[in-house]
Amino acid sequence: MRAARFYPGEGLRIEDVPRPEVGPGEVLVEVAACGVCHSDLHVLDGDLPLTEPRTLGHEVAGTVAETGEGVGLDVGTDVAVFGGWGCRNCEVCARGDDQLCNLTNWLGIGHDGGYAEYVRVPTADYCLPLDGLDPVEAAPLTDAALTPYRAIEKADVGPGDCVALVGIGGLGEFGVQLSRLRGCYTVAVDRDPAKLRRAESIGADATVDTSGSVPGEIRDAASGPVDAVVDFVGVDATLQWGVNVLGADGRLVLAGIGGGSVDFSWNPLVGSEVTYRTVQWGTPAELRSVLDLARQDRLETRTERVGIDEVPATLERLEAGDVDGRAVVVPEA
Repeated sequence: MRAARFYPGEGLRIEDVPRPEVGPGEVLVEVAACGVCHSDLHVLDGDLPLTEPRTLGHEVAGTVAETGEGVGLDVGTDVAVFGGWGCRNCEVCARGDDQLCNLTNWLGIGHDGGYAEYVRVPTADYCLPLDGLDPVEAAPLTDAALTPYRAIEKADVGPGDCVALVGIGGLGEFGVQLSRLRGCYTVAVDRDPAKLRRAESIGADATVDTSGSVPGEIRDAASGPVDAVVDFVGVDATLQWGVNVLGADGRLVLAGIGGGSVDFSWNPLVGSEVTYRTVQWGTPAELRSVLDLARQDRLETRTERVGIDEVPATLERLEAGDVDGRAVVVPEA
């Protein structure tokens, strides 16, 4: 089968590799679509710990092609693949937080991913039926929507709360929609005017262009401090903006992996008793909730189809900020 393989120290290659074989309890999924995520750029840059060749791609939807012994999932079932794979034997996995078990188990990092024609999944529990969803539109939901869903959950916000969302890219677009679904007053923050216009079109109450005095403009847009900030970028500047606009008992949730840091010591200019937490992906149960929202037509997904041979060029475009919505690898394209 065709696959886009990353070789540490060398880069991406498009090559023919053996189709995976499944063992007991495993599922072989024929990939219909795999979203192209910004985190793959961190893999290419060496920021994530890969030491051997790996097929990238972790936002997968497709069709069950084969099952191993003991699997009660019918061949031909269309599924979304949960990618935060855990060991399935520890306390963290037992409570349902598989994605927190060990990053090196994740699809497309510790195991071959979905920039290929087939992917092997270790358990049917990670294959969630699409039940009518378009695989191309469903694939990005497995991360680009799932991560902001968990971030908004961890921000602990509801009707009447004010939320500032920093970075309106692939995840931020879903963040705006999910914040609005919770009844929050939503302030979208980005440097790209086109992304801010997009945020307004999907429900943002106010927007802030980062070319100005960002904390002051967020406070003006919110008519004061905000209840929560979700940072989908995660560099020094964006984290500092978040700290500076939080009100009393405010929550800063970091979903971006920009490698930034911030001084979180006591400061009389910062809201009292603020909290700061990170999120990593989401759980299988949270992905089911995201898929349910999509079936109810409450989430809008913008996609651009590309073929496997176009993966290297698409990642270059993504790094340059030249992808509108979510690029999705469609092997048959």
